[in-house]
Amino acid sequence: MMRFRVKCELDYSAEAPVVFLLNVRAQDNGCQKVIEENFSISPKLPHTLLTCPVTKNRFERIEAEVPGVFHIVYEAVVETRLHKLPASDLKETSPASFGLDVLPFIYPSRYSQSDRMGRLAADHFGNEACAVETVQEIVGWISRHIAYVSGSTDANTSSVDTLVERAGVCRDFAHLGIAFCRAMNIPARYFTGYAFQLEPPDFHACFETWIGGRWILWDATGLASPDGVVRIGTGRDAADVSVCTAFGNLKVERQSVDCQALDPSYKKMTPEELSTTVVCHDAAHPPGERAA
Repeated sequence: MMRFRVKCELDYSAEAPVVFLLNVRAQDNGCQKVIEENFSISPKLPHTLLTCPVTKNRFERIEAEVPGVFHIVYEAVVETRLHKLPASDLKETSPASFGLDVLPFIYPSRYSQSDRMGRLAADHFGNEACAVETVQEIVGWISRHIAYVSGSTDANTSSVDTLVERAGVCRDFAHLGIAFCRAMNIPARYFTGYAFQLEPPDFHACFETWIGGRWILWDATGLASPDGVVRIGTGRDAADVSVCTAFGNLKVERQSVDCQALDPSYKKMTPEELSTTVVCHDAAHPPGERAA
């Protein structure tokens, strides 16, 4: 178990009354425990905490009844209870075993158009011996062929766009990884969270794959260590877990994000470790049991 202190500060402005959803709270579930947290808005606005019963994503619904600039601060101490496993220990997972909670992550989605990448994925990744090796090759390919360029994409950029432009930010790397994995019949989902020693500091996007009855975390950017992140949300892609969804006009004026490890001895995983060890931030299903 490891503990992290996470914090974000956000300034939004509105010229008219608006309702918006904010997705910055750390998840509180069986594999991640929120020890303490504080959420504040200045000036004070009516807000309600909503928790999705399926994903456990936690949203703040905020009602800005008058125009103005709103300063929002969220900070928490979070304990992660992840599992590190030898990559070679993961068993193959057949589509016949995919339960109803896994199936949505095998289909194409708005930002991860896996249905347009089948031939390309098969040509590049179809010769690997097992699912773990396939994902490792996908992560390596993205790292080698896609440049990380801040500000190079926007909210409309999809995995196909990233493939064409060969540049993007963390959400684009994650969307492309998800699309390739789904094209290879490996369920994949979007992970957004806080990351330790991330440069530049920001919310971070990774992706998870369903292999051997576990959701395994991958970061194609290489900017974060899989054991040094705190989950905010899970979804099919970024459309499900955007930081802010406004039902009206709302503009972000300023944003700062921070994640600190409370154990001073903690160090990121090395490339050698990442080549042989996988990280799971979710509970395993008992052998022979389908996720349902």
